[in-house]
Amino acid sequence: MPRNVLLAGIGDLFVEVGEALEERGAEVHRCEEPDDAAVRDALADRRPDVVCLVAPSDELPLRLALLVRHLDEDVPIVATIFDQSLARQLEDAIPRLDVTSLAEIAAPSLAGPCIEDGLAGVLPGGDGVPQAIGDDLSRRDVHPPAARWARALFTAIFKPYDRSAALLFYGAIGLVTMLVLETVGAMIVLEQGFPDALYGSTKSLATVGPNTAVQKGPGWFKLAMVATMLLTLLSAACFTGGLIDRLTSRRLTGLVGLNAVPRRDHVVVVGLGQVGYRLCTLLRECGIPVVVVEADEDDESVGHARRDKLPIVIGRGADPVLLRRLSLDRARALAAVTPDDLTNVEVAMTARSLADDLRVVLRAGDGEVAQETGSLFRIGHVIDVHRVAAALIAARALGGDEQAVVAVDGEAKLLPAA
Repeated sequence: MPRNVLLAGIGDLFVEVGEALEERGAEVHRCEEPDDAAVRDALADRRPDVVCLVAPSDELPLRLALLVRHLDEDVPIVATIFDQSLARQLEDAIPRLDVTSLAEIAAPSLAGPCIEDGLAGVLPGGDGVPQAIGDDLSRRDVHPPAARWARALFTAIFKPYDRSAALLFYGAIGLVTMLVLETVGAMIVLEQGFPDALYGSTKSLATVGPNTAVQKGPGWFKLAMVATMLLTLLSAACFTGGLIDRLTSRRLTGLVGLNAVPRRDHVVVVGLGQVGYRLCTLLRECGIPVVVVEADEDDESVGHARRDKLPIVIGRGADPVLLRRLSLDRARALAAVTPDDLTNVEVAMTARSLADDLRVVLRAGDGEVAQETGSLFRIGHVIDVHRVAAALIAARALGGDEQAVVAVDGEAKLLPAA
């Protein structure tokens, strides 16, 4: 029998969920942009079998979930909440509450094509091993490509994206190299012991004083020491400049570690909203290096990304100069996942102009734009995230056993629990 559903919320996802519920035979009572009074009246007019709360941000579903449970202690609730800590607290505090989010549902469908062709999605594994979902809905474990990860880390260190990081790193390399050369030269030419040679070279490096034994050496050695001192001066200037810049500026990338900008076999994610953040964390679980391009430095997702040490570059994703600096020609894929469909198309077209064979994945939220993008431009894998997410939200609201959804040829395919 069709179930009676009270759907309350706002936005495009709200509309898509309503259509998905009706396609599954549910009787839907919509309450768009609701206030407390509207929800109270809707519950009083007809007692629904389930309440579905859908909105782009967490505030509205949070408030309405508390209100619905206050008015009705038994009705099941499905709500979209992005913040995982908040979702866990709500599920502990409110019985019969099922929490999900657009980002959590859509990220697997976006991650699959980013990793390789022929993948419809990647699901987080319960045992810590992600599962790849093929276009035929077959499943296999995803194991991190260790060799490529090591290669990407090596290139990130020796070819850093950040100029201040390059100054700091190569300045330090220069200082160490000059110290080693002067020490070895003093041991061989001046026949000093290692402690004396190292001591004299360190004095010269730190500008405390010269190695006095050099004065007794041959002329060519003195000229060599002049060259090393000049190179040491240059290296020290580079190291100091890079260090000061990194200490005084707000940095969202690092020289080494997880927040170093990868230079090879990586995925460039344009747009660090809720969907972009979930996509990055899922790709990282699969062992794929990522770098994020975000226009708004003050976006709240930037704080989540900094906590997780995701490398973030502030700028326009459609800027060709920026994309070239991110080694787009050596990237595994580019994912344009901003909330604006036309911005994603612009980013994709710019990326295609720089790297013809690059794998491009686009987030779309408007069904018509998604269809036009896929049929006219042929610029990449287009995922209508609202339609994909709506299919799973509707299934969970109606008591189905489906736990995930992927996109195959533009259509949402529901997956039961493994």
